Amino acid sequence: MIGDEIVNIKGSSWFIPGPTNIGIIEVENGVYCIDSGNDKEAGRKINKIITDKQWELLGIINTHSNADHIGGNDYLQRMYNCKVLSSQTEKALIESPKIEASFLWGGFPVKELNNKFFEAKPSNVTNVINEQSVLPGNMKVISLPGHFFEMIGIISNDNVCYLGDCIFGESTLNKYKIPYIYDVLKFKKTIEKIKTLKMEYYIMSHGNIETDITDIADKNISVVEMVENEVLGFITKPIAFDDILKYLCDDMGIELNYVQYALIGNTLRSFLSYLYNTDKIQYEFIDNKLIWKKK
Repeated sequence: MIGDEIVNIKGSSWFIPGPTNIGIIEVENGVYCIDSGNDKEAGRKINKIITDKQWELLGIINTHSNADHIGGNDYLQRMYNCKVLSSQTEKALIESPKIEASFLWGGFPVKELNNKFFEAKPSNVTNVINEQSVLPGNMKVISLPGHFFEMIGIISNDNVCYLGDCIFGESTLNKYKIPYIYDVLKFKKTIEKIKTLKMEYYIMSHGNIETDITDIADKNISVVEMVENEVLGFITKPIAFDDILKYLCDDMGIELNYVQYALIGNTLRSFLSYLYNTDKIQYEFIDNKLIWKKK
């Protein structure tokens, strides 16, 4: 089934397997995409499938603004003059994708980050949506923050939940070791939230179709707790950020490059903020260096 170009999950709910899984939901007079993949080629693939099915693309609902979720927006919006829907905060980055690389790097980004993985072509968000929004086809918005600023998911009328990146499949966790997390506390709360949903099917952007989300949800929580415990273990004595990053990557078998330094480094800063904000660690400036210490 995963080798198929498009898979019918149930009724009006579909998905297109790929590096980033794309949702398709049929409504009365057309279809909506859930995300659009990582580039123009992903947009071309979606367009071919929509054309073959004789559908009309009415809109793209972006779960969040990471480039691998909005990369096909520009192509598809120009092809169909379709709507693009997102949450308020993610709108800013969808319309100005240069912000993402700068945010992840913490300043003007090095040239190695000037690529489609970090910077999609901009597209125009026509509709800002949230959990109170009324959408065609009885689609419902669910708030799923944590991985990124104001990520959302979509629940179809068939009781299928498109989860975005609020949770990652086992192969993704095994490959990348440490998933990107912007807000650790919200990431944990979101996972607990989706465990309470009574969905028939769950679609992760980077994972398989699941009928029971509990096991993979618990594995995601285990990874978060593992990273948290590793970081706390390194702060048994005063230590600087780059040393924590080195020891963490050494322990996880991760070899850093510019891309991984940006993603894992940004995630580590989020963990340090989480641990500091929950009074588990403290910091001090010593010889003009920011040093992390036990509470």
